[in-house]
Amino acid sequence: MNNKFTGVFAALLTPYTTDGKVNQKELKKLVRKLISQNIDGFYVGGSTAETFLLSNEERKLLLETVVEENNHEKTVIAHVGHISTDVAIDLALHAQSLNVDAVSAISPFYYKFTLNEIKGYYFDIMDTCNLPMFVYNFPDFSGFSLTNEVLSELCNHNRLTGVKFTSSDFYQLERMKTTHPGLVIWNGFDEMFLSGLAAGADGGVGSTYNCICPIIRKIYDHFKAGNIQEAYQYQQKANHVIEVISRYGVFASEKTLLEFEGIEFNGCRRPFAPLSEEGRKELRQIYDKYILPMQ
Repeated sequence: MNNKFTGVFAALLTPYTTDGKVNQKELKKLVRKLISQNIDGFYVGGSTAETFLLSNEERKLLLETVVEENNHEKTVIAHVGHISTDVAIDLALHAQSLNVDAVSAISPFYYKFTLNEIKGYYFDIMDTCNLPMFVYNFPDFSGFSLTNEVLSELCNHNRLTGVKFTSSDFYQLERMKTTHPGLVIWNGFDEMFLSGLAAGADGGVGSTYNCICPIIRKIYDHFKAGNIQEAYQYQQKANHVIEVISRYGVFASEKTLLEFEGIEFNGCRRPFAPLSEEGRKELRQIYDKYILPMQ
């Protein structure tokens, strides 16, 4: 197992300019901030990036911007998933041209693709792109739930490196890790990070890592040191924040918390709704109580 894929990885948000374009300057500020907070790496162009509200050229621009600012300091994983295999391959080859560390892909969605079609999608990407592959398992959104049996079939390809496991089925996570100890398994639900680690996850990829990275870092470091009670206390802190974030809209709330620190986002793309004034006030309170003291 490659250690550069273990630890804490931020699923990066997308900042916009006032006229709705990708804001490269502010994205670079976010990357630099997280590097200063000891993030282990970046998951670029995933769900948190509003990736399916972006054009393919914008997705490429996000990755180019992160790679430039990161300058090989931290691990970079490019999410290339798409409903079209051809588009996913195009994004994967673009990622390969930038020398990122790995690619990841959600399974094709909307149409009820057969299991063989979904497996073919992953094999086609891995056959074409020379980078390590992480399957993005997010059954609540994609409609496809990766099983240990299907994972075993995908493992027949030597580029299959791991799974981004965004599910609360920790029995399945444990079975995958136990059956395939050489694979990297990332926990995906931030509010269950400690639970995922206890089930065998090698780290986590999360959206709230953008705004509560120091808290997430403490969960991971205390767990690895065997300080379970301390890890649990930091998971509680994270969940106090996540509870409010979830109440008012995850991406808009996370962006607002980061705007309190001087990074400009200009909201989310429609049809996501703007944050309410009530939400902004409660987020300010939670920021002052749990995030600011960790800075």
